[in-house]
Amino acid sequence: MLVSKSPAYLCAIKQAAMKKIDQSTDLKIKEAAKRVFLEKGFGGTTTRDIAEHSDTNIALVNYYFRSKEKLFQEIFLESFAETFSPITRILNDDLPLEAKIYKFVDNMTDLLKRDPLLPMFVFSEMRSEKSKMCELVVGLHQQEANSFITQLESEAAKGNIRKMDFDQIDLSIMSMVIFPFLSMNMIKLKKNLTTKEFYKLMDDRKKHIPEMILTYLRHPA
Repeated sequence: MLVSKSPAYLCAIKQAAMKKIDQSTDLKIKEAAKRVFLEKGFGGTTTRDIAEHSDTNIALVNYYFRSKEKLFQEIFLESFAETFSPITRILNDDLPLEAKIYKFVDNMTDLLKRDPLLPMFVFSEMRSEKSKMCELVVGLHQQEANSFITQLESEAAKGNIRKMDFDQIDLSIMSMVIFPFLSMNMIKLKKNLTTKEFYKLMDDRKKHIPEMILTYLRHPA
């Protein structure tokens, strides 16, 4: 004997189905937008690009996210911030200075190997003084970097390392890890490397970068 479904039950089923469709479309747009933003940067990406890559249309993109700016910010906060936060938090770990520098370089290198377009994307966005990404990234990095510099100052006070402007060390570590990935294609061409060989070179730098930084810090001024 068939049991008839009440209007409330049928309405609930319809709402659940619509919610599942909404979540699927939302995710599809986000994934497509992330790929396009990484490839073209914020300024070079249009809502039409996102719609085409997500197999939707401009009206749907605007319906779910209102604007390209809102979509960009949501993707960054959910994806890129989640990616960078664990790395920058290493600087705030309760670790000896040497171990902290090695761990940071190791994890940052692995992050960039997983997302080789990420540094170019971040770099292109940060060229603008009014970039929202600058504010977001600085917010992520500021507390951890300050903690790292405090540790450096403490080690200098104990006489374990030289006294200097430790902001320079923070900048040096970041640039030594990130720059090769920004210039990956040039390095591969110059040294006739495959992508696999380039990544091997970056893995070797996991040891050399901390050694160079620590040797400099421990050498008398």
